[in-house]
Amino acid sequence: MKKIFTILFSIITLLSLNSCDKENSPIFVAQEDQDGIEFLNSFAANYLLSEATEDNIADRFLWDSANFDVETNITYELQASIYPELTTFDVVGTTSENNLSVTVGQLLEFAEDLGLDDDPATTDANGLPNNVGQVYFRVRAYVGTTGDLETMSTIQPINITWIETVAVSDECPSIFAVGEALTDIGWNFSADGEVFCQNDILERKFRFTNGTNFRFFEESGNWASGLGYNYYIDEGFAIDTNLEAVNDGDDNFVFVGESGIYTVTINNVDKTIIVTPSSSLWAVGGAVPGGWDFNDDTVEFIESTPDVWSASITLSNDIFRFFQTFGTWDTNNNFAYYDDEGFTIDSNFESDGGGDSNFSFIGAPGTYILTINAVDKTITLD
Repeated sequence: MKKIFTILFSIITLLSLNSCDKENSPIFVAQEDQDGIEFLNSFAANYLLSEATEDNIADRFLWDSANFDVETNITYELQASIYPELTTFDVVGTTSENNLSVTVGQLLEFAEDLGLDDDPATTDANGLPNNVGQVYFRVRAYVGTTGDLETMSTIQPINITWIETVAVSDECPSIFAVGEALTDIGWNFSADGEVFCQNDILERKFRFTNGTNFRFFEESGNWASGLGYNYYIDEGFAIDTNLEAVNDGDDNFVFVGESGIYTVTINNVDKTIIVTPSSSLWAVGGAVPGGWDFNDDTVEFIESTPDVWSASITLSNDIFRFFQTFGTWDTNNNFAYYDDEGFTIDSNFESDGGGDSNFSFIGAPGTYILTINAVDKTITLD
């Protein structure tokens, strides 16, 4: 009996000691971070945004570690909003690290929410460019899954600018041709001497007289703005053999080709000056002399003045079209071509509706003066 009592006492003593150990074990409780967290990176004065760079990192946001006095994972949540107090916000991302990158594309989403755009034609209510604004960021740190214990950084505004797109123009400055070699212009500045430019290529037709001089000018009426033969040579241009240097004090060109109409092409990309002689147009088809063949009866339309072709031609009620090169079949000068170029076409002509888009003559058969005027953009019958 005494032995049983001793055993029971020992068991009770052990249970009592074990209970005391549990009560005296330390209990770890997460505490609120008294210091809070703050951003550590130096923010740019302005963040430039464009759709072309939307995959680029705009900045990497850095912050210090939260201290909740607990050995457990802390989650950081980067929040952003277009509202200064973050009354509503988007979560840019979450991480267990002390940094998170923000892309240009993410900032562009906020730019769109602000009503910004890259169109230079749009403005805000004050008439100012509609491409600048602010986005507000803060970082939140919390423990656990419910986030009952958390701390927030102060709100950090950043300035954003959506780079406005500049309309790319294919136009470039004209230059002006003046001189005795230009039969219809002479030594006078006129609209007829303006050489128009597109994509760094200047081009215009002139009637040239053999053995006479001319030169180009950057400004109409400004004789000091001359661009002569040696100017272009010094710039590395290859110049057509129809043009030579006068080697006078004015650095003029002299035209040494056969008198006639030529297209002058100054290519600032390839650095060439080319002079191309005028080409005639030929009418071929069932409605015109010579029929569907190139022969001695085929009517030639000669360029009598720059960009104006004319000829006397007998027309019947059939179809035809024009060709740029004698003996070469193409559809470059059919009804659709002139219509697409904005020509006003005499009502005696219409398209035949076929794949070659021939002219169909529907007027009274007879002989006419047919004129194609690419200056006024008209095709007329007289």
